[in-house]
Amino acid sequence: MDRLRALRYFLETAETASFSRAAERLGVPASSVSRRIYDLEQELGVALFHRSTRVVRLTELGALYLEQIKPVIAALGIADELVGQQSSSPSGILKITAAPDYGRVRLLPALAKMATQYPEIVCDVQLTDDVYNLAQNDVDIAIRATATLPDRAVARRLADGRFILVAAPAYLKRNGRPKTLADLQQHKALLYRRPQGILYWQARSADGWQEIRLSPAYISNQGDALLDHAIAGHGLALIPRWGLSSYLADGSLVHVVLDDADISASRNENSGVFLLYHRPKYSVMKIRAAVDFLSSELTEDPRRDGHGADRQHESGVLRPDPAGLRRQDPAQAAERGRP
Repeated sequence: MDRLRALRYFLETAETASFSRAAERLGVPASSVSRRIYDLEQELGVALFHRSTRVVRLTELGALYLEQIKPVIAALGIADELVGQQSSSPSGILKITAAPDYGRVRLLPALAKMATQYPEIVCDVQLTDDVYNLAQNDVDIAIRATATLPDRAVARRLADGRFILVAAPAYLKRNGRPKTLADLQQHKALLYRRPQGILYWQARSADGWQEIRLSPAYISNQGDALLDHAIAGHGLALIPRWGLSSYLADGSLVHVVLDDADISASRNENSGVFLLYHRPKYSVMKIRAAVDFLSSELTEDPRRDGHGADRQHESGVLRPDPAGLRRQDPAQAAERGRP
């Protein structure tokens, strides 16, 4: 039995929970996938999947086996790519994931530019808040807003994690500009909903940190929707700094500053937007080219936040801290300037 091929068939079937979908991804008949996995089970002497007419799911031993062999298959994939680099220019499929709002506003326009410079790189992009394991080859590059950096990965800081309190001039004209925490309590808020629940604002004053719970005017898990409502004058919004420059510049939104407190989305001051990749993959030409291009295209001036160097850690799991923004047109989104 071709053990390596059987392991790859097993991995695809585990990820898709279907022999037919695994076969489609592998470009082989479903009967071949089923037969290879059956032979693997016979050789191991255990059942790796529960099979029914409706679903294929891992057994307890199958899940344990998957956990052990997945890093091995990932390492083999990297080795295959390294020795297969015959072209003088980067090429092949590049798997990238990013938080949806940062991805739409910043990453996608940058990838459009990259396609001109590296036309043989085919980007497979997923905009999602899901967790991916960089060490196990789920993705090649991840871009996340987070305060908890993954271990066993290189993290290049692209932007800080600051949020800015903003409102439309029309809203402030109708309701007045809040100057203190007490004033703020009289206003309506546009709030972001994370998978864990509503993201309530945090205030840091001379008395320390406190959570602020304003009456909501609108709640959404889409940052662009919050920004739309803020521009329309429906309330105050807390928006990531990296996406506000054009709206502050054209006067669509105004930065609201309190005299007695700073308003933030989190009490963790180490948050930021990071480009993440597994260190061994940097040897692969397409990944090295993409990492260097995107770092150059997306990184804020390091003199502004003091983080110009790479930072390396030791576990491959990324835990996202979603940040919301509105869609911009490519010309705006490609701007490098920040407020």
